[in-house]
Amino acid sequence: MSELANLRRLDAFVAVAEELHFGRAADRLHIAQPALSQQIRQLEADLGLALLERTTRRVGLTPDGAAFLPHARQLLVSAQGVARAAEELRVGARGRLRLGFVDSTAFEFVPWFLRRFRSAWPEADVELHTMSSDEQARALVDGDIDLGVARTVPVRPAVDSAVLGHDRFMLAVPADHTVAGQRTVSLRRLAQETFVGFSRTSSPSLHAELRSLLGGHGVGYDPAIEATEYTTIVGLVAAGEGVALVPAGVRRLQLPNVAYVKVADADARVALVRLSRIDEPQTIVANAITELTRIAAQ
Repeated sequence: MSELANLRRLDAFVAVAEELHFGRAADRLHIAQPALSQQIRQLEADLGLALLERTTRRVGLTPDGAAFLPHARQLLVSAQGVARAAEELRVGARGRLRLGFVDSTAFEFVPWFLRRFRSAWPEADVELHTMSSDEQARALVDGDIDLGVARTVPVRPAVDSAVLGHDRFMLAVPADHTVAGQRTVSLRRLAQETFVGFSRTSSPSLHAELRSLLGGHGVGYDPAIEATEYTTIVGLVAAGEGVALVPAGVRRLQLPNVAYVKVADADARVALVRLSRIDEPQTIVANAITELTRIAAQ
């Protein structure tokens, strides 16, 4: 016997028990009265109990029927809750989204996304993982995250990607640096600077991109100190260890003894990239991608 058939028979019994009339119960359930009677008889046979007393003049509950009624109601409520939860999972309103994101988006873009996503889908859980673009691509393939906000497009056949937009690079310098008070600085001006940079071990793609960018302007890029978080990188700049190229969103990290200067060169920008698995089946991921795209378009 299917679970659906069981639920239909329970629903039929509750309707008759509440109406105490087969005709009204059949109308309430939008089924024919003979079909309703058959469902009640089958339920009684399944349970081995007489639930209803039937006469030509009235319908009443037997003692067993009266005792079973609250259990039948509770079973229907539970089943409705299960069905509702399943529907919420189907449409992506409930579930867990495991989001990987690069450190530089934690100051602006990711908080905007979380605010929008949680407003639209308050019953969904979001699990956050800070990781480099290369680490996100590996985590997607391994099934450790569901969605990534990255800076580079990975060369992995199982990973889908889309460029959401671009962020300008800014130069983080110690407050007493000669360019600290300027509105803009050119990349060529940085030829003699000591760089603090993002780890080439954890993020080889970003390191290669920066090396190519600066190399195109005649500047070598070989950071004297490398770190895995921009909070550490900017902290090292504040300590006078060098200068750092950072995405514009990082400027929200205001530390004493650090100034941010716009980079004037048109190509001094870095991509904002959405990563996900190809043919990702989860609706919650599709909903999140929609929100990411909307925020990036603003």
